[in-house]
Amino acid sequence: MPEPAEKATELFRQMNKNRRDVFKAYQEFTSTIKKGSAIESKYQSLILIACSILSQCDMCISLHVQNAATHGATRDEIIDAGLLAVAMGGSPKMMHMRHVYEEVEKLFD
Repeated sequence: MPEPAEKATELFRQMNKNRRDVFKAYQEFTSTIKKGSAIESKYQSLILIACSILSQCDMCISLHVQNAATHGATRDEIIDAGLLAVAMGGSPKMMHMRHVYEEVEKLFD
């Protein structure tokens, strides 16, 4: 079974193939936000982990945990970002911490 990040990559390929105009506009939009931000890339990724948990998006959690690690976030920072989302969202969001722990184990163990 493909990993969540692999599923996301395949989804992006399909979107790019079927609606390149929309996908390209979306990529440009998110790229502009990130480039013009006063928030460093590592912290953007940590925020996005929390947002992904609150949105209950498994593929997003996987991608943003990987991005956070790539931008220098530690294991503890990544887990704490997830736990902040749990604090805001309660038990249903806690169930999505499983994806954070799975990615962290792959990246840091």
